[in-house]
Amino acid sequence: MNKLLKTLPILLMIIPLLFLGACSSTSEDDTNKADVEDRTGATGQNGEAYEGQTGGYNGSAMGDGAAMNGQSYSGDPLSDPNSPLSVRTIYFDYDSSQISTEGQSALNAHAEFLSLNPEQVLTIEGHTDERGTREYNLSLGERRAQAVADFLMASGVPAQQMKVTSFGEEKPVALDHNESAWQLNRRVELIY
Repeated sequence: MNKLLKTLPILLMIIPLLFLGACSSTSEDDTNKADVEDRTGATGQNGEAYEGQTGGYNGSAMGDGAAMNGQSYSGDPLSDPNSPLSVRTIYFDYDSSQISTEGQSALNAHAEFLSLNPEQVLTIEGHTDERGTREYNLSLGERRAQAVADFLMASGVPAQQMKVTSFGEEKPVALDHNESAWQLNRRVELIY
């Protein structure tokens, strides 16, 4: 009897919440809308610059309906914004082709996905900031893209599933001429 009296207040709070959840409805207009975060620009919603990686790899979310943060997603894992596969930009330090710890974490998720989906082909695009000659930047962009391809191959992804290309400084995402813009342009993009 004591246990029932202790759990009664909890039950009295849960039952109305369940009733409200069952009675709620959404219009057809609301079900087809989704918030989209723009990761291509130079700043976030609060005006801060995107630097480094966001997210991370937390177990397998490669098509089994699982997703990060306790949410579920039953569609294509490449379209799931909560999947570690949503991280498709790897950033680099100045004049470097060394992959950061955050970049390695994101690439581990991509390696697992590619290994489980041998029909998928990944294009790896290397980019640089505007400093340096055109020829040097094309070479640096290629070294960055090749470093990512080498990491994926070491993780078991066959070379046939990857295409490596360099754009050097030709496709900047940030057009300013300062360090925060250059940080955004020193990158490798993963394109499925």
